[in-house]
This record gives sequence, structure tokens and C-alpha cells, in this order.
Amino acid sequence: MAAISRETEAIVLDCFEHGESDVILTLLSRDAGRLSVIAKGAKRSKKRFVNKLELFSFLHITYQISPNRNLSFLSEAELHTSFLNIRQNFCLYTTASILREFLLITIREGEADEQLFRLSLWALHNIDRHLQPLAILALFLINFYGIIGYRPDFTGCNMCNKQTTVNRRYSFDTTTGGLICPDCSRQGQRLVRLSHGTIKMLQSAQIQPLERLHRLKISGNLLQESLSLLHDYGRQLFQREIISWRLLQKQQSANHDKPKYR
Repeated sequence: MAAISRETEAIVLDCFEHGESDVILTLLSRDAGRLSVIAKGAKRSKKRFVNKLELFSFLHITYQISPNRNLSFLSEAELHTSFLNIRQNFCLYTTASILREFLLITIREGEADEQLFRLSLWALHNIDRHLQPLAILALFLINFYGIIGYRPDFTGCNMCNKQTTVNRRYSFDTTTGGLICPDCSRQGQRLVRLSHGTIKMLQSAQIQPLERLHRLKISGNLLQESLSLLHDYGRQLFQREIISWRLLQKQQSANHDKPKYR
């Protein structure tokens, strides 16, 4: 059977050398979800692939699917956006790497998700523009969890079903994905304490359309609480450490006496 030619837009999530001149890429594609391709002769390319296959690059690609091969063959790549600032700035790179790791954990071959693709592009564009990169990470993750089917519930206590109120301090239970009020909390639960302001902000982030999401301003304690929650929730969901988050924590420790998210 002859190879099938297809075109799509894609974000480079992983890239490593294969043999003397080839490169193997893992892509988040608009039309095919996770896509693994090989770029033959890419390391020697002086036109087709030069400066196009770097991490985070946003591409328009043409690729060939062969029924008897696990990897598709990348024939052409047109660079839309290089996100050069992310690759040249260590702080931005560390933040974008967390986004990348979550995507690599969850996306699957042949499972396209337009909403996730658009959210990922939105986050990379705003991180590259230095627009509060850690706040962008928090906004990405709260929507990412919803897209993959694990939307956190901030409407009320998971145990007694009472709605949240301003004068009560709630915690987030990472094992159930919902809030726990002080009356229902028990020892041994994996809880992250949240202020009422953080709860309201996260609720708002879940319902904002993507084109208005960047208008939400998160800083100080709200950002610190949000990132702690989103980090712990991810570790619980996937039952693994988020390796790139350790780099962020080391970076924060180097910049401050105590690790803080700002």
C-alpha cells in the first residue's frame, strides 16, 4: 500500500538525534494528537529543516504515513513561530517545560483535541511574551485538567455539599479533586489550604473563554496557593513526580531565601 500524505499544524514537544543525520520528533498536532515522525537528513539540511525542529516550535508540516512503519516520515516543515524567547531565557524555558511534560504524559496517538491544541498554543505565545509566565502556567493547568477529564470542583465541600463562603477556610483534596471544609477534614487526607480569593480566581479561570483568559491577574499568595494545588493534583493524578517542576523549585530557591512563586 502506498504511503498517505497529510498536512497539519504541530508543536514540537520532543526531539532527539537518530543515526548520523536523522532526527526523531514527538509532536502535538492539531489533527492527529500525538504524532511521532522522523526527519531524514535533518542534521545535514540547509533548507528544509534548518532552525525549524527545535523544542516548542510551531510548525505547518507535511508528513507521510506508511502502513508498515511505526514512525511517519516528515517531508516538509514550515515555521510559523519559533518561540525563540522561551529557548533563550532559562526562566521561560523552565516554565514551558512543565507545560511540555504534562502534554507528553497525557496526549495519545490519533486522539486529536482542538481545545487542548489551542490552549497549548495560547500558553506558549504568552510565556514567550514574558506575560507573567507562572500565572500563565497556572491558567494553563486549571484548564488542562478540565480538558483531559479531571476538572477540579471548587463549588463547595465534597463531603457535606455546603457551598463555599467568604468567612470559611477551605482545603483542596488532591485525591478527590474537590474542596473540603474545616468540619469535614480528616487526618491523612492530601490537602492544600486555599484562601477564598484563590478559590474564586480558579473558578473564574475555569469559565473564561480562551481569548480573555490572559486578563486574569494572579500574583502573591493567590499564585503560590494555585501552583501548589495544581502541582500536587498533577502528582496525584499521574502517580509520578513532575520532573520539570523540580527545576522550577530550584530556580525559585536560587532567587529567594525560601521557594516562592511570583
